[in-house]
Amino acid sequence: MTLSQRDVNIIVAGSLLAMFLAALDQTVVATALTTIAADLGGLTLVSWVVTAYLVTSTCATLIAGKLSDMHGRRPALLAAIAVFLFGSVLSALAGSMTMLIIARAVQGIGGGAVITIVQASVADVVAPRERGRYSGYYAVVFATSAVCGPIVGAQVTHYAGWPWIFWVNLPLGLAAIAIIDRALRRAPLKRIDAKVDYTAVAQFTVGAVALLLFVSTGGVRLPWTSAPVLVAAAVAAVFGVLFFRRQRRVAEPILPPRFLADAVVAPIYFAMFCVFGCYLAVVVTVPIFFQIALGVPIAELGMLMIPMTLVTSIAAGFAGRYTRVKGRYKPPPLTSLPLAIGALSLLATFAHQATPLTAAALLTLVGIGVGPCFPCSMVAVQNAVMRRDIGAVTGGIVFFRALGGAVITAGASSLLLGLIAVWLPSTESGGGLQDLLRRPLTGTERSLVIDAFAAVFFGIAAGLAAGWLLFARAAERPLRTRDDIVRETEVAS
Repeated sequence: MTLSQRDVNIIVAGSLLAMFLAALDQTVVATALTTIAADLGGLTLVSWVVTAYLVTSTCATLIAGKLSDMHGRRPALLAAIAVFLFGSVLSALAGSMTMLIIARAVQGIGGGAVITIVQASVADVVAPRERGRYSGYYAVVFATSAVCGPIVGAQVTHYAGWPWIFWVNLPLGLAAIAIIDRALRRAPLKRIDAKVDYTAVAQFTVGAVALLLFVSTGGVRLPWTSAPVLVAAAVAAVFGVLFFRRQRRVAEPILPPRFLADAVVAPIYFAMFCVFGCYLAVVVTVPIFFQIALGVPIAELGMLMIPMTLVTSIAAGFAGRYTRVKGRYKPPPLTSLPLAIGALSLLATFAHQATPLTAAALLTLVGIGVGPCFPCSMVAVQNAVMRRDIGAVTGGIVFFRALGGAVITAGASSLLLGLIAVWLPSTESGGGLQDLLRRPLTGTERSLVIDAFAAVFFGIAAGLAAGWLLFARAAERPLRTRDDIVRETEVAS
């Protein structure tokens, strides 16, 4: 059955709505944590309200993509949204911090699955030559959720109470289900006749959770040499090895080894690990830099960060249109990333002389430089595989992005805190970046802290340069059109 453009638009609209909900819930609780802790108690556990969601959503991405290949997009996506909404209800009804953390973990499973499956669903009905434009829409959704999440969370908490942060998901989620269910019934999707490898699922889940706990707690909540952190690292290593060994032996691997041998998929997976991780590290470290180095009040931080977020989505949109017109996906990131590398290097070089406006301007250039990487990377990997592997390859790139975000952000934070501890022992603390703001600094102390930020910015710029080199190594293959896909489908059947 051939879908009309109206059918495609309906699928895209429902998918974007579902993705917005999943992305929004990554940040919406941030401004409500203090209120939640006061209501439920358990102040020492409050950070896990965010961490639980991020850990389970990251783990779900890879598995969800493969399951949607095996069982079809529609049932997989409806199940993912249902799990997300179930987790939302549990979160709203939570009567203790422990219950809320468990509910957020459930919600994260659904949210991570949604983010992967919606992109695979659109890839099923849109030819690779056209996908860049739609990938730009994804970037807009993520940028909007990043900006709106803390604002929505603060306003809803203030006027209605924090449980309504989760209750509002229900009408929007049910609307997404209604739209997607009707539209995807018409989509001509095939399923893979295979069984779920539950052993591989268990190995991947244990290994990924351990790795994420290792990078999110080491050097922040606990010392790197503490027993829990070392145990998490050991578990991650052992189960990671077991998982990848099993992937080479089973008939339907979750992460097919051929992906990591492909001249397009492998370089771009690792490129997005670097690029997205560095971008997220900027988002995490720069607000602290603004407050310490430039004396920016916390109320003004959002206004200074918004331009970078907005131009990231705008640049992604332009890059998506380029891939549609030119049929190429490498030129936009190869042209734009040097701009981000140069801007971060300038910010590091002139950190002592920077003003809030000049720093915001340089960050805007970072957004312009990074934005094109998102649609071009997704188009490239989806174009590199057969239709039966769309879900798996999509889950792979979403996972590598999320993993890069966790690892590189943790690395940047640890580097910053480590340099400050060495250069300025009087500020040493085990509580993370926010502890830098808890005591006034002398002029000399502030200067040393700014030097530490400059070193971190140079390190992030180096990470972006590594991403650029990986993009350069990726092969450039012609983007398939709708006619090409029709011919492939006829040959396969």
